[in-house]
Order: sequence, then C-alpha cells, then structure tokens
Amino acid sequence: MELKIRNTEKSKKIEIDYSILSIQYNDESIINNLMEDYDVTLIDNNDDFFVADTVINEISCYTKYPELSIVSDIMHVLDLPTDFFDKEIRTLSKTEKIYLNLLRNLGNINSIILFKDIFFGLDLNNQKKYIKVINYLKNTNHLVIICSNEVDYLYNIAEYSIIENKSIIKYGLTNEIYTDVSTLIKNKLEVPTLSYITYKAKEDKNVKLFYSKDVRDIIKDIYKHV
Repeated sequence: MELKIRNTEKSKKIEIDYSILSIQYNDESIINNLMEDYDVTLIDNNDDFFVADTVINEISCYTKYPELSIVSDIMHVLDLPTDFFDKEIRTLSKTEKIYLNLLRNLGNINSIILFKDIFFGLDLNNQKKYIKVINYLKNTNHLVIICSNEVDYLYNIAEYSIIENKSIIKYGLTNEIYTDVSTLIKNKLEVPTLSYITYKAKEDKNVKLFYSKDVRDIIKDIYKHV
C-alpha cells in the first residue's frame, strides 16, 4: 500500500506491505496527520480513562460484538482468563488496564494500527507478550505502526523504519537504517545500543562483528573474533 507520511515541514509517500513500521518522531503532527489521512486504530498506553464498570461493558462501548474472534485471539496471546471479561475495572492492575485499553480498541479494528508509547507501564515479561500481539496483528494483514523515540525498541521490533526530525530524514529497512551508525551520529540522532557496540568494535578495535538485534549473537561473535 502507499502510505503518506507528513509533518509540519515535509511529506513523503512510501510503498509498504502489511508489516511492522516504526517512526522515530520529533513532532506530534506526524501522528495527527496519519489519523487525518487514514482510518487508523490508535492505541496509546497512556490512555487509562474508562467509562464503564466492567471489562465487558467497556469493550461493548467500542463494538457491539465483543466476542469478535480478534478479541478472543488477543486474550489468548496475552494469556488472559475468560473471566477477565467479568472483572470490575476499579479492581484491575495497571497492566490489566493497559490490556483492556488494547482489547477495546481492537474490537473495532482498522487495517492500520498505530501504537504510541507502546511499552509504557509494562515490565519485561509483559513487553514480550505485547510483542507477540504485534506479530499476531502483522500476520493477520494489518499494518502496525509504532511511534516512539525508544530506538532500542524500534530496532528490535520493526521491519521498516522512518526517522523524522524536522524533515523526514530516512526511510528503509530497519536493519539498514539503524546499522548506518555513522550517518546517525552525523545527524545527531540516537543510535540503538547494540548497533553502537558493533560499530565501536569495528572503529576502535578493528573487530568486524555482524550487526544483530540479539545481544547473545553479538557475544558469540565477540568470542569468535577475540
């Protein structure tokens, strides 16, 4: 599909399949413009305002059919029990409220799903569950867009990436964007930790490691070369 990305300075049209796209942004307008240009399901983990008394009633405010298969599938991915529907919202933990916010929005889903502040309030174990949800959505023919400034997350999760700062600087495969460390440094942009470690090993120690998203692979590579 053709996707138009625009902010206050510039617009860019890109071709992308149904996949996971990250946008490292410096301007809230890029999110607002996406919402204006497309039918987007926005999921903001900072949104914890609920109008109903129970989980099932809250989901029903967004869709007439809370038993939709996608809601049930996501509950399974998150390992939530079926009686989660019956819980009173006032009794929910912070993590459960984040999951409720996810479920109520996915009950009325669009082909483009935009996540903002994706891991806000989640510990490492629940972050892994959330990543499983993202991969599920990608595999059911949705374009998942992650807007964040947490470059380590973007590098690990996304397949395509956009870096936006006043003008749209770069677009392409994540592995190519975030391993071009010298360009990122030149433009005073943040570099993912694993990319920077690999880059410094090459620059300072002349140890030619492979760029990887898994620290364990980098450690194995270090043992192989050192």
